[in-house]
Amino acid sequence: MVQRQRKIGNVLLVLAIVFPAFGNYIFAQKPMVSLVVSDKKVAPDESVTITVTTNLNGTVKVDYPLDFAVDNGVMHGMEQKMDPSTGKIKTYYYMNENGSFRKAGTYTFFAIVRYKGTNYKSNKITVTVSEEEENNDDNLGYNSKDPIFGVIIAKKTSVYEGESVLLKAQVFSRYAIYFLEAYKPFEADKNAEKHVFQNQKQNVEETKYNGKPVLTFDYGKQLLFPISTGKCKIKPFEMALRCHTSFFDKTVTFKSSSAVINVKPLPDGAPTTFIGGVGKFELAQLLGKTDLKQGDIFTLTLVVEGLGNLHNINAPILTLPRGCSVYGDPERKEDYHYTEEGVEGTMTFLYNIQVGSSGTVQFDQQAISYFDPELEKYITVRAPAFALTVAKNAAYQPIVDSSKSQLPQRDLSIKQGLQASEADSDIGTATLIVSIATPICLFGLLLFLFLGKRKKREENAPIPVDRNQVKIPVSEQQQQQDYWKMALETLDEKNHFAIALPKAIIQQLEKDFKQESLTREKALQLMAEKDADAARSLREIIETCDHFRYGFGGTDLDTAALVEQTKVLLKMG
Repeated sequence: MVQRQRKIGNVLLVLAIVFPAFGNYIFAQKPMVSLVVSDKKVAPDESVTITVTTNLNGTVKVDYPLDFAVDNGVMHGMEQKMDPSTGKIKTYYYMNENGSFRKAGTYTFFAIVRYKGTNYKSNKITVTVSEEEENNDDNLGYNSKDPIFGVIIAKKTSVYEGESVLLKAQVFSRYAIYFLEAYKPFEADKNAEKHVFQNQKQNVEETKYNGKPVLTFDYGKQLLFPISTGKCKIKPFEMALRCHTSFFDKTVTFKSSSAVINVKPLPDGAPTTFIGGVGKFELAQLLGKTDLKQGDIFTLTLVVEGLGNLHNINAPILTLPRGCSVYGDPERKEDYHYTEEGVEGTMTFLYNIQVGSSGTVQFDQQAISYFDPELEKYITVRAPAFALTVAKNAAYQPIVDSSKSQLPQRDLSIKQGLQASEADSDIGTATLIVSIATPICLFGLLLFLFLGKRKKREENAPIPVDRNQVKIPVSEQQQQQDYWKMALETLDEKNHFAIALPKAIIQQLEKDFKQESLTREKALQLMAEKDADAARSLREIIETCDHFRYGFGGTDLDTAALVEQTKVLLKMG
């Protein structure tokens, strides 16, 4: 009897445990796990977006193939929908994750949601990865069937190498837009230098597409400087927008079309004075100290001003008179800014030149050449010639340059030979002797001067140039902006804080990893290799600042909390 009571008790205990869970399964909504991929036919290393949607508030895991590389960014969210048949509100959870397949092939995978100890499997997805076919020159992609779609707008579709071109993302939506949740920018598939403009709050405008009203806005402006010639494909951008659809709010993730830019090589026949500039430039010239004596150093300043790839130009090569030489490489001062037309400003080069001659020293015109893409030809501009009056300095000992003094010495030798021939009565014989003896005399004279100067330099130490006589300008080192200090100073100015804090994070990661000019993705990737959780949290902080700056709806920003969280993650003490 006791054993029977124990068995009945155990059965009741099991039923008490199992029935609530089983009852919830019966009376609750049916478990649902859906797996969707943004594109089922892609190229190797082309980014795709994986979306898992479920009505189970559990742990989501995607069974990715080994050749699939997952990006750092993972976005989770929740949305509620009304069932039109029952009128009840249903809750759905979703996860968005980006990545790419490294190799060509066919890949099949699925997702799993673990909920209350049970695994629920999604549908299977098959993705075909193959090399992309050659794309045409048209920037296609306007797909009126999609409620939201994007295109890449290029100001020019054909440019010369080094010429700048403005690109931007343009979005069309038939839904009301609340704010931007995520954005992955477009990228060039060939070597190209880029400058990304800071995004401001976007103005959503109403327009018509195919006769139907839509909303549109621009985003992600980039100034591109192609380096490699040929067809440069601009890979699509990806975006996630929080929108209001017909019945409920939801996040819509989409990928834009691509674009193609034809990059032409610069024509042959570039002048020797070509500095690598593509655009429109001018040349100005400034002189330093002009009260000189032999051996002094003066400063010649050349200022290149204009619009184009100004930041990439080379230093002009000087044309100097005999006896003058440049001390070291020219100092370079940069004062430019990025515009939608290119880099505009000035590039200043300071040359320290020693004058070894005396009297009137004539300097020829200094020149630079650049390529004008509108005129499609090389242009040469010159600075005016000038002359310096240099006093003789008896203490100055120039360094002998036989290649530059060859002609005067030869003239002197010929004169001495002719004077000797005048003492000879036979002019014809003297002429023959001079013609034979001149090269021998010239060689002997050069050897004598060389050995004599060498011996003199060994016996007497050279008199150093008094650099105190000339003020040699030293270029000002550009002080790197301390973005962390800026963030702390703008806690109450949230718009400025949202700009400064992401830059401060990247700046600190540059210091930690001892690398310069890191992009956001590269800096966070390095951090992820060291501490994946910290990298993920830092990305969330950056995205929070971006949402505040770029969002279409109101978003508050707890600046003090973000500073403390950043300090902990970066171990700033």
